[in-house]
Amino acid sequence: MNTLKIVIILLIISGFASCSHKQTEEVIDTKKTLDSLINQSQLSNVIKLPVINALDLTGKISMDENRSARIFPLAGGIVVNIAVEVGDKVEKGQLLAVIKSPELIDAQKEFKNAEAEVLNQEKNLEAAKSLVKSGLMSEKEFVITQNQLQISKNNLQKSRELLDIYHQGTKPDEFNIFAPISGYVIEKNISLNTQFQGSQTESLFTVSDLNEIYADANVYETDINKVHLNDSVFISTLSYPDKIFKGTITKILNVLDPISKTMKIRTKLANNIYLKPEMFAQISINYNSGVIMQAVPKTAVVFDNSMNYLVIKSGDSAIAKKIEVQSINKIYAYIIGDIKTTDKVATKDALLIYNALNN
Repeated sequence: MNTLKIVIILLIISGFASCSHKQTEEVIDTKKTLDSLINQSQLSNVIKLPVINALDLTGKISMDENRSARIFPLAGGIVVNIAVEVGDKVEKGQLLAVIKSPELIDAQKEFKNAEAEVLNQEKNLEAAKSLVKSGLMSEKEFVITQNQLQISKNNLQKSRELLDIYHQGTKPDEFNIFAPISGYVIEKNISLNTQFQGSQTESLFTVSDLNEIYADANVYETDINKVHLNDSVFISTLSYPDKIFKGTITKILNVLDPISKTMKIRTKLANNIYLKPEMFAQISINYNSGVIMQAVPKTAVVFDNSMNYLVIKSGDSAIAKKIEVQSINKIYAYIIGDIKTTDKVATKDALLIYNALNN
């Protein structure tokens, strides 16, 4: 029995030793994992910054009028050919449409009449020269004849310039409409066989190069004091939800819309054809609240059990400290807690390190 007891005791001691050895190995493995995570993590200082809050607005993308051309009819007529559609890219001088116009026939008649009048006045001037030499015409009458010839030439030049503006087509009663600039057709207000008057106020086409566009947003009265020229703006669209377009406020229209009681702001953006006029846009504006607080990159904050923590490097290891997050934007979290500006906080894999500390 004594021998059996001794054997049992030895087995128990061996078991405890084995468990203790396993626990030691687990602690060592956990420490190795923790050390590896800390060494691989990116660290950042706690800094003091003005609190930058975000004002989220809705808006839309619009074309730059200074880089666009609205094309109005030079004369009334009927559309007989349309060479482009909305969205087409066009080069300067490219044919957009052909218009059949009775007014063009009238312009050609006026041009021919002006040519005939010039020939007639030239003959009158030659005859006047002979009359002056023979004393049958005074110098004053001769000058009047010269002036009439000059008036006829001026009228002919005007008729010629008018025909050049019309861009006469292959037929005498048709004129062409060409793109005045290179860009994209973003508006088309005609269709085949449409008849219109030369006095209409609606443009036939609008062409814009879209290399630079605007993002417009409306600001309510309560938020007007939060926006300023050159404030940073971040823009996203339904078409590209994962892509952020960055810019600054370039213009504030300091008047309120009488109906919506909002003020329009405008951000000018360089464009690589992602953004298109009339796109819906989510516009976020960063504005300075004037308050200075401690701040860390928002990726450093760990949320656990309804509380926020920072993982702080401490020697060769790390500790987790509880904090309060007062405000957060796209880059920084503004915090209150027992944190110093000399502390180094983990901004990469902070959650993994936090979990390793609590295992």
